[in-house]
Amino acid sequence: MLKIKNKNSGFTLIEALTLLFVFSIITLSFYSVMSVGLRYIQDSKNRLAALAVANEKMEIVRNLKYDDVGTTGAGTGSLPEDEDVTENGKTFHIDTVVGYDDDDYDNNYPADVIPGDFKQVIITVLWGDAGLGGNNSVELKSRFVPPGLEVANTGDGILSINIFSDQPGGAGIPDSSVHIINNDTVLDTNQTTDSSGNVILIGPNIQDSIQKYEIIVSKNGYETVATMPPFPDTNYNPTFVHASVVSGGVNVANIVQNELADLDIDTVDYLNQPIGNIDFHLNGGKLLGIETTEPFDLIYNLVTDENTDSGGEKEFNGISPGQYEFSLLESGYRIIGIDPPFSYKLPNTGDDIYLLSLFSEPPLGIKVKLASKAVASLLVSVLKSTDKSPIFGAVVQLTNAFGYDVSQITPIDGRAFFPTTTDVFASGLYNLKITADGFSDSDSQVTIIDDQLKVETIELNAI
Repeated sequence: MLKIKNKNSGFTLIEALTLLFVFSIITLSFYSVMSVGLRYIQDSKNRLAALAVANEKMEIVRNLKYDDVGTTGAGTGSLPEDEDVTENGKTFHIDTVVGYDDDDYDNNYPADVIPGDFKQVIITVLWGDAGLGGNNSVELKSRFVPPGLEVANTGDGILSINIFSDQPGGAGIPDSSVHIINNDTVLDTNQTTDSSGNVILIGPNIQDSIQKYEIIVSKNGYETVATMPPFPDTNYNPTFVHASVVSGGVNVANIVQNELADLDIDTVDYLNQPIGNIDFHLNGGKLLGIETTEPFDLIYNLVTDENTDSGGEKEFNGISPGQYEFSLLESGYRIIGIDPPFSYKLPNTGDDIYLLSLFSEPPLGIKVKLASKAVASLLVSVLKSTDKSPIFGAVVQLTNAFGYDVSQITPIDGRAFFPTTTDVFASGLYNLKITADGFSDSDSQVTIIDDQLKVETIELNAI
């Protein structure tokens, strides 16, 4: 019997699965591209609609008389500072800011006694969530110039607010949001600083009022700074008190606002090996004020007890730059130095407080070097005999009869720690010699005891 071989064999299971996999990849890729494309199309439609809303709002402002160009919050006009509108089923939020600008053409304050030369209107339309790139907003700006010569309204006060940084190279902070409130004059307005960090308020709601103009300043990536009522309404003397206005002149309020800073703290031993789970106290940052009674302590915006993780690290992100005090809360350890070196106060106590200087840039990383109080070692502090301040650059030499001979140069904290290597630091009698330019030498003996940190304070006399 003749057998016919069938050449039309079907797909194997592996071939079918491979085909299905390739088809799935193509389908998912097409769907992803289509989804992104649809999102961009929708975002473009929303942006065009928002721009139309902003233009419509600006046209309304352009049809107002100059004296009527203002917001209800500032009491200078009928424009709402915040409102929601719906166009084609889409809800948009409108922020309207009307501020005064001081034109350089006729000089600036104080040479220009009428600094409100013209008005600047900023209309911002926002919509949706974060969206593509988080830029779901459009903004229009326009200047409005008064007709004829500028004339001061005798009944209106003038409040000029300067927002600036006190960091190295600091200047005025542009585009900071400034919220001004005074319940006595029915003022509640939001403004934005100009390119020089200035906001000028003029109008019937800027009236005689002493220390009643509350100012809150904020900006993304910067400190939020708020003025406070004077003592005793605040239980200390605040750094930034509510502003005052006296009619007949320009009233100036200066507020420091700095870019936020980052601080990284590592706790290590004298060989820079991590020591984890160390408790410490940190106090500093923005100076809020001063206590009204002795010892007139400074009050800062960051006061916290923290601890390093198991790897000996603790990060502080987005905190105010400024002076910080670092102290240890661990009874079994002693600070023997900080890298990079910083000065300290209370050098003759077991609870040294190191003074850290933190700037907006660059981020600061410090290594806090610790020594166990239960291990044979020596910490030497070299001080001036007059004011007990540390001596920088002193040579500290430690020797004994068995050939130990190690010298160190003190950093700005005036300290030297022994041992300096992993070699055994033997107990016994040592000779301690200290020399420093401009000071008399010191020769003494110290006894190192097993399982104990020895602390020596040497005072040198100036010559």
